[in-house]
Amino acid sequence: MSTRDARGLPVTAQSTAEIAAVDFFVARLARIDRGAEAILEAVRSFPETPMILLCAAAFCLYGQSPASEKIASAYLNAATPLLPSAHDRERRFHHALTRWLHRDHLGAAAALEEITLQWPRDLLAAKIAEFLYYVLGQQQEGPRFLRHMKRLAEPNAGDPDFLAAFAFAHELCGEADAAERIAQQALDIDIHTPWAHHCLAHVYLRRGSAEHGVRRLEDFLPLWMGSGRVIHCHNAWHLGVAYLETLALEPARQVLQHHIWGFAPDFGGELVDAIALAWRIEMAGGRADDFWGAFAEHAEAHAGECYMPFLNAHFAFALARTGRNDAVANCLARMRERAAADDAEARRTWRPVGVALVEAAAAFGRGEAARCADLLGPVIDTVMLVGGSDAQVDLFRQTYFRSLLGANRRADAKAYWSKQTAGRKLTELDRSWMAQAA
Repeated sequence: MSTRDARGLPVTAQSTAEIAAVDFFVARLARIDRGAEAILEAVRSFPETPMILLCAAAFCLYGQSPASEKIASAYLNAATPLLPSAHDRERRFHHALTRWLHRDHLGAAAALEEITLQWPRDLLAAKIAEFLYYVLGQQQEGPRFLRHMKRLAEPNAGDPDFLAAFAFAHELCGEADAAERIAQQALDIDIHTPWAHHCLAHVYLRRGSAEHGVRRLEDFLPLWMGSGRVIHCHNAWHLGVAYLETLALEPARQVLQHHIWGFAPDFGGELVDAIALAWRIEMAGGRADDFWGAFAEHAEAHAGECYMPFLNAHFAFALARTGRNDAVANCLARMRERAAADDAEARRTWRPVGVALVEAAAAFGRGEAARCADLLGPVIDTVMLVGGSDAQVDLFRQTYFRSLLGANRRADAKAYWSKQTAGRKLTELDRSWMAQAA
């Protein structure tokens, strides 16, 4: 029986309970909120409802690991015999998720865009597409992301979670004023919209408005603590970054300790946010020695997975930072194997940028500043291809600056950071670094 969900979209179901399970998952995922995991319980109650199986598969694919992909594959396989009697939207979702499972992120994103062409109220498809743009490099894919969101703007104009994504697409394209305006529209509808808080964090960072960013993000922090773990962790990372821009090293460290690390350390998102903030703390002049052993222990389990270069660079740095040379060698070997494959992402990302980036991260972790600078120099202008957002990829730009400085290439370092900060207000961190390069 084909019926409609809360957004008016077709769903094959036999009961209102099945529809409610789908609606609850979509609402939680769109807000990156607690409760999305309930879809795994719904599968046990409704093992023959196609959309519930597909939602469960999508939830697992967000795990970005072979273990989570294996579970997702089982859900997609269970859905396959149900597809002939399912709605076309569900068949298209199955196709898109299968592409995602096979790490064909380009193909999966295109398939999801096709879904929203026919069903522009499909916030699930739009939100998953947003994540795939992240995997492909959100700054690189920003114009594509913005075109997609503009196409969906009218039918979703009153939805705060859509508006948060729409705002973020503007920010990734350098349209900070529009991003701030639309994010505030979302918050005017519902202050408990953490992705809108996230967008504002990007806006403040882009403008160099670190002090204002700290004040606003501190106000939002209690709301994140009641939200899903992923957004609590990542928005707290943004607060830590804002602290560092003001040279508030100890508050940044406290954020790392109390809001980012140690809640779900096996989850890749938490691990990467923790590594990235500790990495930045040390580049800003602080210390994070007591964290690195735990980071490296968990990074070693993921270092050979090669989901996207952005992740591998973090793992390689943590392993090199702690002297785990065998693990670093394994990470680099697996990464080179991935880059040698004959597929679109190997040609687009791994070979031209990813190999040099991951090797540079390992060199920087070992204290080899000159080698890091030599590796990053040819690829730094295209580093947004490796995955992550503009703010996250700034880590590698900062690393390039610090490696130039460490290699005693002060003139090059000053010229590079002058270029990076052109057009925005200098933060205390910027001024400190420019003084060191003088």
